[in-house]
Amino acid sequence: MLTAGWFWLTIAIGVFWALGAYNRLVRLQSQVQQSFDALELRLLEFAELVQQVLSEGVISSAPWRSELNLDQGASHWSRLQECARHLAMELAHMQEHPLRADSVVRVRESQAQLQAAWDSLVAPSAYRVAVSDALQQRWQAQRLLVQPDTQRFNQAVEQYNQAIAEFPAVLLARLFKFRPGFVL
Repeated sequence: MLTAGWFWLTIAIGVFWALGAYNRLVRLQSQVQQSFDALELRLLEFAELVQQVLSEGVISSAPWRSELNLDQGASHWSRLQECARHLAMELAHMQEHPLRADSVVRVRESQAQLQAAWDSLVAPSAYRVAVSDALQQRWQAQRLLVQPDTQRFNQAVEQYNQAIAEFPAVLLARLFKFRPGFVL
């Protein structure tokens, strides 16, 4: 009789532990999603800023400007617009799968392409693109605002990865198909 009580007590403890471990994994996965949502908003603000730059910015009217320079400037404008559009599409894809490696890599590459397009647009060259100082300052401020959100996302992913790698939670993670995430 005493052994039957111990048996059921052990089963009850195991079930409660499994529920607690499962809830912890779900909570950590939810934190990753929440931190991604905040990061996504910051990155989408880049796309909005690009639209504002495209509507306000103009190629300066330097007397030395040639048709070739105008074509180069237009090319940089369209490249910036394309990079912003690409980043928005990749963020939408990552929203569906924030922990998948391909999603993270594609967003990281899109973000780098957008920054490179911006740098080539406002860099001094044979043509000069006039982007107001206020817009340039907003761009820099936006870059600074993205960094903490990226760090929070990466920390949430690392906590989640650590939780699904710990024994015996790794058994539940495999059973319920919790996959490791990738940092941005």
